[in-house]
Amino acid sequence: MLENNIKYSYNDITLVPSILSEISHRHECVTHLSNGKLPIFTAPMSTVVDDKNFELFENNGINAILPRNINIKTRIDFVKKSKWVAFSLNEFNDIFNNADNLNMWNDSKKLFVLVDIANGHMVKLYDSVRQVKSLLKDKISIMVGNIANPETYLAVYESGADYVRLGIGGGSGCITSSNTGIHYPMASLVNETFIIKQRIAKDNNIDINQLPKIIADGGIRNYNDVIKALALGADYVMIGSILASLLESSAQICYKLDNEYIELRDIISISKKDNIYCVETKDSFTKDNILFTEKLYKKFYGMASKDGQIAINGEKKKTSEGITKYLELDM
Repeated sequence: MLENNIKYSYNDITLVPSILSEISHRHECVTHLSNGKLPIFTAPMSTVVDDKNFELFENNGINAILPRNINIKTRIDFVKKSKWVAFSLNEFNDIFNNADNLNMWNDSKKLFVLVDIANGHMVKLYDSVRQVKSLLKDKISIMVGNIANPETYLAVYESGADYVRLGIGGGSGCITSSNTGIHYPMASLVNETFIIKQRIAKDNNIDINQLPKIIADGGIRNYNDVIKALALGADYVMIGSILASLLESSAQICYKLDNEYIELRDIISISKKDNIYCVETKDSFTKDNILFTEKLYKKFYGMASKDGQIAINGEKKKTSEGITKYLELDM
């Protein structure tokens, strides 16, 4: 059945100022939440964050999530320190949906767990969340997704999940939409989900702040998209490629030679002067181990791409629904 009502992407909308405002300067606008963090999550991608730069993101007010390519022991150590960590659904069940493991968390503070799967519409996901919540109760905060139907928010709420990622196929490293035809324009998805959230709060006489948090995930190309997503009702925005292009990201740094991207290893220092990068490495590919170049790049890929599957599993196991691209370094 065709949807006859119009749906909107971020490109289709703009923010209209109120008629009058008491705000006289942008410094009066509060950008941080009460915990001191920005309403931003890193995408759980190997080209964005790892165990080495995790703290750097956190110290700059961004909620970092350790991705699934990191070994399981390290991820469990991070969870015990009340850090956000991604797990597959099978890992989630093996580790948290297991009464024999309850003693494992006795000395831990609150656990923050992302069940990182592509299809957040599976019944078994919400069955697992209910079971884990019955075991660990308020000891654990659970993020689920991704979903591409506003009505699924009710299932998220009823399962006891605490956060939900909205968006399928919208990320710059994702080709799910073109491969499968599954998509929901993000501006409409965020706003319609928020309206359902408001309805649940009203019908059940619940403080809306106690309901699952909405995370707009995918399609963020610049900072005005972040502002639009928040204005439409998102509690948080999840960012991948913009963060991956930064010098500090975990993405591999490359330079271009004869239309081929060459990875730079064992970098000692990078500086820029007069629009020329100077890279010092331990490699012996250039004279005195110094490379001068006008542009540097970061290798970025979706976690469902061939490179992403290899990062997690060591091999490509299924049809790729992501791509690899080279982003110009933002320094």
